Formats: sequence, C-alpha cells, structure tokens
Amino acid sequence: MRQVVKIGGSLLRSAGDFARAADYIAKFPEPPVVVVSAMKGITDMLLELEKTRSYLLYEEVLHRHIAVARSLGVEDRVSPLLKELEHALTLPKAEWSTDHFASFGERLSATILHAVLEKRGIPARLYIAPIETDSRFGNAEPLRLHHRDELSRGDAVAVVTGFIGRDGEGRYTTVGRGGSDYTATYIGKEIGARKVSLVTDAPGVMTADPKEVEDAEVLPLMSIQEAIEAARAGAKNFHPRTFIPVVEAGNMAVEVRSYSNPGTLITNLYSPPPYKVVTRCGQGSCVVGLAARELVKLGGVALGDYTVKLEIPPRQVHEFLVKPYIKYIK
Repeated sequence: MRQVVKIGGSLLRSAGDFARAADYIAKFPEPPVVVVSAMKGITDMLLELEKTRSYLLYEEVLHRHIAVARSLGVEDRVSPLLKELEHALTLPKAEWSTDHFASFGERLSATILHAVLEKRGIPARLYIAPIETDSRFGNAEPLRLHHRDELSRGDAVAVVTGFIGRDGEGRYTTVGRGGSDYTATYIGKEIGARKVSLVTDAPGVMTADPKEVEDAEVLPLMSIQEAIEAARAGAKNFHPRTFIPVVEAGNMAVEVRSYSNPGTLITNLYSPPPYKVVTRCGQGSCVVGLAARELVKLGGVALGDYTVKLEIPPRQVHEFLVKPYIKYIK
C-alpha cells in the first residue's frame, strides 16, 4: 500500500535541503506520494507581495529560488513560474488574488524537488494542485481528488503541492496556514494509504515545548483524539483539520517525525501515560491526555474530553504530572 510523505517547509531552506529530501525519498522501497510545502518563510513573503506589489520583494523571492535551483542544475524548470509571478504583480486585487500569490510557494518548491528527482534518474511525476475545492479562498474545503488512480499507483514518485487546490473555475485556493499536513492526510484517505508521515525539523510530538521545558521527551504514541485536542491547545502546529481525514479513513495512522527519528505514531490506539502533553495556555497550562479530566478535581477547567486548563506554569506541570510517567515511554 502506497505511503504519503509530507516534507515540511522548515526542511526546505537551501539547495542542500532539497538534495537531502531527494535522498530520503529515494530510500523508500515503494515510490511514495510526496506532499511538498513552500520553502521556509516564502509564504509570508508572497502574502506581503500580494499586498504591496513591491518589485524589490519579488526580486527577493526570485533570487532565493533561482539560487537554489541553479545550485541543483534545474534553473530552467523554475524560470517560467517566476515569470508568471512577475506577471501577477499586474493583476487586480480580488477575492482570489491572495491565494493566487500564495500558491507560488508550493508550486516552486514542488517543481524544484520533482526536477531534482528526475535529474537523479528517479521516476517521478509532478501534480500541481490536484485537489478540487470550493471557492472559500483562504480556508477552502476539498471536494475531490483528481488523478486518484495515478496517485494510487506506485510506479513513480508522485510530487504533489501541499496547501493549495483549485476551485471549479480553475482558480488557486488555499486550505489555511499549515495546510500541507491537511493536504497529506486528505490524499492519504482518498488513495487508501495506511500511513501518512509528516516530516519536520522536530523529532516528533513532544511532552512540552523544549524551549520552555528542558527535559521534554518525544512521545512514541498518541491517540487521534488526543492529537486533535493537543493541536487545538497549541501543542503542535497542525492545521485544525489535519485529523479529520484520519478519523474518516478509520485505519490510517499519522507519523510525526524527522528524517532520522521515527517520532510519534498517532493512531486509534490508546496507550499510557495518561498525561501526555503540556503546553502554555495564557498564564497557565493546558494538559492533554486520557486522564486529564481527573485534574478538574485539582481545580482544572475542562476544555475537552482530554484537555484541562490549569493555572500553573508548564514547567511545574511537566515536572509533577508528565515526568513521573516518562519512564513508560522510554
């Protein structure tokens, strides 16, 4: 069964990063579907470009991509897209224009990665916005997946743009920031994938923000419902709809990982420890886990089936509620 792999923008900053992504993809025994995010920081630049129509900002976007593509020997593949972006500076501002500008990030990065794979002799096909959506620009809802049969076959790597789709009139749409995760799980559901890997610069879902809690650990397992509530609480920057296709599919797992670390497996299975994740909520903390509702007895406020808010800093909550259970996850 074909696997879906999302390569996050935090892993795409330089020519070396695209080469590393190609190395990772080449190791799969069966060619995967690879959902690609925009290069780090590019989406923000494109959104600003749509507002200002600044030629200097356009040149910055151009030079970042040309530098990467030239180093990889695939400059000719991105030049037409960059000319199209230059032309977009003259387009009128409309309800669709923000999404149109934003689409260039994924279109450029997917084109570069596809070209690198082909240059290495790895069979690959490029799919630009194969998801048809409604016309709610900025938060579009997927309606159907085009080329489903092709994407289901494993005869070549399928390189797909994350985050973007097209409406019935062919206009580019976006599904919301962080939408490449959602794109990956949606495609996974549509092609019957058993696992979707979300590859980022983090080793997996952490028990706390490591910038705030030094002894935070990587969780090997989470249930889907816990992951949904952890995302809502801010523990991981998932798109809010990332797990809807997973729930609908029923038998599909999500793996949050880095290139080198297998990370966190998110499934319908439930596993200890009962208190899994703590993240900052205002001045206090949100605790997510199977037994989190028990913390209401300690003065916590229930926010969901598995989430409770406590007026205690994350470091202290992690020390007394999460750390005692870390021995179970090692």
